[in-house]
Amino acid sequence: MNEYASVNQANHRLVMIMEKLNKYGRIDVQEIAQELDVSTATIRRDFNELERQGHLRRVHGGAVLSNVSTTFEYLYHAKVALRMDEKKRIAIQAANEIQDGDAIFFDSGTTTCQIAMCLSGKKQLTVITYDMSIATVLNNHPSIQVILTGGIVRQGYNVLVGSITENFIRNMMVDKVFLSADAIHTSFGISNANYVESGIKALLVNAGKKIILVADHSKFDKIAVSKFCNLSDIDMLITDNQISHSMAESIRENGIEIKCV
Repeated sequence: MNEYASVNQANHRLVMIMEKLNKYGRIDVQEIAQELDVSTATIRRDFNELERQGHLRRVHGGAVLSNVSTTFEYLYHAKVALRMDEKKRIAIQAANEIQDGDAIFFDSGTTTCQIAMCLSGKKQLTVITYDMSIATVLNNHPSIQVILTGGIVRQGYNVLVGSITENFIRNMMVDKVFLSADAIHTSFGISNANYVESGIKALLVNAGKKIILVADHSKFDKIAVSKFCNLSDIDMLITDNQISHSMAESIRENGIEIKCV
């Protein structure tokens, strides 16, 4: 097995462990080892890694969910399958915010990619992105001009990063930016699990006439390692209907329009 395949398998296990924890709150070493067809020693090492990152707490015979979010980041292929129903509903609502003739910027992410899939009826759009998956989705649309920022490929995430990407964004202004995030907290702000893309996201907040954050309910009341903007920098939030009432009210108090779908 080559190194890339090994890393992919390890990341897949971490994704499955976190999915089980988010669903049940606790998982058993023996059960998850049997389900993933690996040794209990491998699962214990995965638990140790996730505990180091602050996502779970080891207990006798298994692990329980931690409420602390830090730096865990799924590879792109793993993120695609997470909360797909919620992402599709968010994407449909987000596409409704786009008018024919708009110039828009799509931040990287599986939710923003879902929005791109909902643009079949739109005309005369200019779409700018640093997400290669989004560019591929829109490549054959007859009425959308697609612009990639340029930059260095970030392996495993299908995005372009670096100074070329950032300089491109510094010198543009679009009608709407659709922004994604790993964590949203009413006091800390909006943050990401890696520094590489946080610099890009911070620039995007100032690159659009209207900034629209798209995020499912699992991203709220969490803090990731790299803050890139305040809640007050956002004009609109589109999320799913599982967001708590108290969280929605706190966001509205920041002057943000919120749409739950």
